[in-house]
Amino acid sequence: MTALLIALLVFVMAGIAATASLRTRPVTDTRLAHGLKHLAGLRWREFTRLVLHAMHARGYRVLKDDNSPGDELPSDGGDILLERDGQRVLLLCKYGNASVVGAPPILGLGKAAELRGAHAAMVVTPGRFDDEARRVAAHQHVELIDGASLWPEVEPFLEPGVMDHAAASATGLPRGLIVWLGAAAVGAIAWFLLQGMLPAQDPTTAPVTATVAQAVPTAALPVPVKDAAVSPTNAVPTDAAALTRRRTETANAISTVVGVDRAVWSTQSTLVVYLSSEDADPSARLCPLLERYPELAASRVQLQPPQDSVRSVRFKQCRTY
Repeated sequence: MTALLIALLVFVMAGIAATASLRTRPVTDTRLAHGLKHLAGLRWREFTRLVLHAMHARGYRVLKDDNSPGDELPSDGGDILLERDGQRVLLLCKYGNASVVGAPPILGLGKAAELRGAHAAMVVTPGRFDDEARRVAAHQHVELIDGASLWPEVEPFLEPGVMDHAAASATGLPRGLIVWLGAAAVGAIAWFLLQGMLPAQDPTTAPVTATVAQAVPTAALPVPVKDAAVSPTNAVPTDAAALTRRRTETANAISTVVGVDRAVWSTQSTLVVYLSSEDADPSARLCPLLERYPELAASRVQLQPPQDSVRSVRFKQCRTY
């Protein structure tokens, strides 16, 4: 009976503490979480149109391939050319199942923008970017706009029903049941501990209040959804197009390294790196880019000095077989 009374007390204390925490949580955080969930649930065309509304608010207009203004979306889900005050920007809406965007979509984007006559590029996603993506973007004049930064810009262009639903979620009422179910789970755990049915912990060695303090934040609040990003793999693809794409991405990435003018594959196993100066030695930075893919890690690298240079051609290999 004593164990049951203590478990009931834990249940009440956990419920009250979690409810108070939920009510003091900033409304803006709740609205942002709801907004990001809404953006992630949109189709690519719906998401891109919202992004274009935000770009129009920034003063940009959409250019077609023939340089005439328009607002049509690319049928293949590709990039979009924008213009503001005579300056062009290449816009890429990276939308898919993954909530974390890595470096591959950004590799070579700066060069692609130059070929389209743009001075910079932007990549927009309803998710977020990893550290490698931000590092690559910093060297290519590419602006990264994640979901948290995008939401305030697209929120004014949502339909009224979406805003009403966001306001209802901000009151915390739909989460009340979840809070008390979590409190019930905490109470049940406390009861099992007191009954000695969970050998992982001994209730005589730790106060019940410590168990409540540790369990309330995780049990009383909704469990966050894990990132859907797929971890990198060391497997070599069997598709020839995939291999070619990885080689092209690597060459484009090395072209952005300081001291490198451009990088070109002369053969399947030899990468020619044209240096921008005689003293440049980009080995320390280009090797990690080659070693990202196992089939390229042992490639032969030809360091080509600038034209009319007195220095000779150098060769290196980042990794041996």
